[in-house]
Amino acid sequence: MRFSTLEIAELLGTGHHGPSLPVEQAVIDPATLEPDRNQLFVASAHPPPLGDTSQLLFGNLADRAPYLTERSWMGGTAISGPSTETMLRTMASDERGRPDGCARVGVLGGAAWATAALLRVALGAPTAAFDLPPTGPPGRREIPGTERFRTPLALLNHDGDEPLVVELNRRHRGCSVADGALLAPNIMVVTDLGDHHLATLGTPRVTAEADSLIRQLGADTALVVSEAVAETLSDGADDDETAAPATFRVATTHTQGPTPGGEVRVSGAWGSLEVEVGPDGGWLGLPIGGAIAAAAATGRNLDEVRERVASAARALTDSIVMNLPEGPVVWDRSDATSVGEVSVALEALAARPAQARFLVLGAMDDGPTATGRQHARLAQQATKAGIVVRSADAWGAGFEYLEHPRQAVDDLAATGPGAVVMLTGTSSDLLSVRHRFLARAGRAT
Repeated sequence: MRFSTLEIAELLGTGHHGPSLPVEQAVIDPATLEPDRNQLFVASAHPPPLGDTSQLLFGNLADRAPYLTERSWMGGTAISGPSTETMLRTMASDERGRPDGCARVGVLGGAAWATAALLRVALGAPTAAFDLPPTGPPGRREIPGTERFRTPLALLNHDGDEPLVVELNRRHRGCSVADGALLAPNIMVVTDLGDHHLATLGTPRVTAEADSLIRQLGADTALVVSEAVAETLSDGADDDETAAPATFRVATTHTQGPTPGGEVRVSGAWGSLEVEVGPDGGWLGLPIGGAIAAAAATGRNLDEVRERVASAARALTDSIVMNLPEGPVVWDRSDATSVGEVSVALEALAARPAQARFLVLGAMDDGPTATGRQHARLAQQATKAGIVVRSADAWGAGFEYLEHPRQAVDDLAATGPGAVVMLTGTSSDLLSVRHRFLARAGRAT
């Protein structure tokens, strides 16, 4: 980003207060403000979960950094306008707010944060060190309620030649399409079209949103989709206006014995290759497939890419796995907080060899319209796979109620060697179970 605050105000046609200052980075978390970094604080006036962060300007924050605000001037240097989100998007659409010389990559699908992480590894320089995001609840990777700021902030703050990889927002209708138009990706990766955030989209809209996103892509954009996505989109297609995507398919296999293992086989028109992920890495099948296929579509050296992606995948998997002293293996998939994401996670759990499998299911963040029927569908899927479910919401036949987290952890730990327990969803009870498992496994919480 290469602006002064006065240039931003002129671009936006909004008010400017105080002396003009240079701006090189926009931040939404006041804890990340640092002296002499030429940062611009983005004050939100929205309701929770983010809340009205403009209230922070009443302290000394207004004198520490220039700021965007929807409120009145609080001192210092301010750019005031009707909507901070709109202001950020306008800035990110200007050439002074966009990165030069790097690939822009959009991601859509379940566990998109993991897909994005592996894409950075697969498409980055072979000698570049990779910095993987933290696993666990979404709040460990992003301030809750900031999804709408994700794409403009990524564009404004990206520096260097490494690929800019952005998980598109699909919380509400039109969000992913708007993000895609702003990002204008050189590469677009869609791994699946599961029922994400059903309360605000609904199953038919999920496919329609993806179709609208793909139709607006530029002619030079490399489109990479799984075979299942290609089939879904082709079923609803009425013409051949869009270019044929590069498709991929994945198959996960497990080996048993003294040293259990597992690998993800990714294949496409370019050929196939296997990525060793260990016995607990099957949950990364689609993210690995998207990363490898994108590397193939853009002419990368796949032998080098495979080694780097395998290393990153093992590191991600190691961070979600807890080995309890009593013998069970626990998967921390508290990143999966929607019905669609939990459904995909259940498929990975069902494929993992185990003597017994358990799911601890917290509340979903899809919204109130998804609580009954969709939870019952998860119960049916789990029961069919022989997975015992303990649910914080206890919706539907096949669920045991998660009433006492301490007792639940004791009971599940006592299932002994050969058992696999997976944690998904949100809510205080689920996070309490997660905290207790981490402590039991000797891991930092």
